[in-house]
Amino acid sequence: MLFTLNWLDEFVDCKDLSPEEIAHRLTMAGLEVEGVSYLGEGLERVVTGRILAVQDHHQERRWKVCRISVGNGEVQVVSGAPYLEEGRTVLVALPGARLPNGVVVETVDLKGVESQANLVSEIELDLAEEGDVETVIFLDEVEPGQEAAPLIHMDDYLLETSPTPNRPDCLGVLGVARELAVLLNRPLKEPHISFPEEGPSVEELVVVEIWDPDLCPRYCARYVEGMKVGPSPLSMKVRLKAAGIRAISNVVDVTNYVLVELGHPLHAFDYDDLRGHKIVVRKAKEGEILVTLDGNVRDLEPDMLLIADAERGVALAGIMGGANSEVRRRSERILIESAFFEPTSIRRTAKRLGISTEASKRFERGADIEGLVRALDRTTQLILEVAGGKAARGMVDAYPQPYQPKRLILSLDGLDNFLGTSVPPEDAERILDGLGFSPRKKMGQLEVTVPPYRAFDVTREIDLVEEVARVYGYHNIPSTMPAGPLPKERVGSQRPLIMEVQAILSGLGLVEVINYSFIDPTSLEGLGLDSQDPRANPVTIINPLSEEMSVMRTTLLPGLLATAQVNEKVQVKDMAFFEVGRVFFKGDNGFQERLHGAVLAMGRRGASWDDRGRDYDFFYVKGVVEELARRMRGRTLTLGSCDEPFLHPGRAARLLLDGEELGYIGEVHPRLARQYRFSSRCYVAEFSLEVLAGDRDVVFEPLPRFPGTTRDLSMIAPYSITHAKILTTMEELAPGLLREIRLIDLYTGPPIEEGKRSLTYSLLYRADDRTLTDEEVEEVHGRLVEELEKRLPITVRR
Repeated sequence: MLFTLNWLDEFVDCKDLSPEEIAHRLTMAGLEVEGVSYLGEGLERVVTGRILAVQDHHQERRWKVCRISVGNGEVQVVSGAPYLEEGRTVLVALPGARLPNGVVVETVDLKGVESQANLVSEIELDLAEEGDVETVIFLDEVEPGQEAAPLIHMDDYLLETSPTPNRPDCLGVLGVARELAVLLNRPLKEPHISFPEEGPSVEELVVVEIWDPDLCPRYCARYVEGMKVGPSPLSMKVRLKAAGIRAISNVVDVTNYVLVELGHPLHAFDYDDLRGHKIVVRKAKEGEILVTLDGNVRDLEPDMLLIADAERGVALAGIMGGANSEVRRRSERILIESAFFEPTSIRRTAKRLGISTEASKRFERGADIEGLVRALDRTTQLILEVAGGKAARGMVDAYPQPYQPKRLILSLDGLDNFLGTSVPPEDAERILDGLGFSPRKKMGQLEVTVPPYRAFDVTREIDLVEEVARVYGYHNIPSTMPAGPLPKERVGSQRPLIMEVQAILSGLGLVEVINYSFIDPTSLEGLGLDSQDPRANPVTIINPLSEEMSVMRTTLLPGLLATAQVNEKVQVKDMAFFEVGRVFFKGDNGFQERLHGAVLAMGRRGASWDDRGRDYDFFYVKGVVEELARRMRGRTLTLGSCDEPFLHPGRAARLLLDGEELGYIGEVHPRLARQYRFSSRCYVAEFSLEVLAGDRDVVFEPLPRFPGTTRDLSMIAPYSITHAKILTTMEELAPGLLREIRLIDLYTGPPIEEGKRSLTYSLLYRADDRTLTDEEVEEVHGRLVEELEKRLPITVRR
């Protein structure tokens, strides 16, 4: 999250500390500050100037030639901006200035008149709203030559924080200020919210219905009319730009401003576009679509939560508004929404539609269900301040089941035992009070009430211990070496097996990846598994780190696909990697762990001195798994039919080893590839390492004493005759002398008939006791060909 130091100072006094000191304090308490930068960078050569004279340009009627005092001298500026008059104070960028929009100022000749500087508008400051024309920034009476940054609210520092997923309360300036206030032992200054209410009651103007209270436990709204939609104040634009949000209009900007300030998303509807003046919170209908504010047409699914009016959808709940009800410059009446949406629902919808917004980032982590009224009132207050108008009396508050706060008990003796040091009880009480837990000391314990903005994060006594420890300071807790016996390695450890597989696959040129065993349940849902499939019913974690890590994986595939997606996002298109890890299943007597391996390849293979490179394909992955099986078991894989829903139906196979099912191999289904936004075909294989290891009896086989002879065999076979069937038949027809069969070519297309393919095999004949003559080989090979055509509906190409 991005915000400015002056903004933070409005909630907790911190101007006496350097930005670096504040960043260090927050980082050591668990709120990482990734960067600190000066907001006015490049504005050192931008100063105030007073226009002394204005003349017309002798060649260009639209331009004016201005003589401007900049304190220690005068400059001549040619500009086409309107409203340039003698005596007005402007901002002047002197030569060498680097402006926020990327312009570097220098002296130039404009049709015979020298322009020695630039006048600064919001365009140069990269603050312009949509459709803005270049208008110079005019200031009140200020002496010429003053530094510009303090006057345009840019003499400030920008802080970039990276809250962990379990701390949505720190996705607002208020939440960060709360942390800092406790760390500095200073009071938290919450904004004073007050505004007049007049006219009819809101409940007379709009009806709100919640059809799915599980997905939307609370929905609040206020009505404002008579405001004038227009540009926002410069100070608001500067803060929004610093937060990475572009200015749009004063009404919309206020909702975004409060989002950053208080951490709660809001949305404003044009009241006149709401049909029936009604809000319905419901799931989307089958086949329903919505054009969102970004102009994209969204195809909605029936489980996606929608904000609708009496007839149609008007917003994707918690994610983005609809274009059919957006606030425009002509809008005169608005309805402001402040609601709470169930995090999992928002996260699933955002992921399926490929949308990530500032609102969805907050809702999918868990918003403050009790803080949304404050956010709504703050938004109303600011809209009245910057846009005028009047607010109707009261607000709509649809709240079927009010929040019941959770109460916990922290033992002070237990706190000391957990941390291995003595924390003064008054310090523990002060810390928890500052964080909003309202502690009450009672018989060596602290009874606390978990604030709603920490309801998803603090659920047990140990969570309270963590809160005290991180604020008290881990550096104040003495370091001790852990004591206890070292556990012996378990008998029958699988570590040697894992290391062997890692060595083989790494030697084949694949890169190893390591993913968490905890995964997002939606990643399993995306595979399209049948509900009776054990892989579709994962083990659920009681205390997950986040919703995205709430179940144990039943397959390695989601982790590999996610890794490939991350690589593609950073323009790494060519990849081949593997993973070795455990998968987890529910069993009759508890849980079961199994050891799996998996391979993924997509893009192009790297070029070498003898190969210009080619695309990864099914046969590359098959070859990797075959080589692994050959080295570990000395056995050849066979393939069977496969109907895995996440694989391409015509490019997938079941892996069999000595008749036992080993795993699967194939191309990722196009539906799944689109979901992960892959730019090329993706091939995967997953297999059981326990089956692959099996009972491996080491058998010595001497090198052959006599040479072998090869013969090629080409045939045309229908698709119904599998490679495995051809292989098995040939082995039956020439036992003893036929030592190896390799498929060396596969072709489909003209002149081969449709529904058939051409296969070419290389057959190796060899005897153990003599060198075979050509006559012997021809006799055996001829008999094999003849019998093969009798047994199978193939045509041998001679």
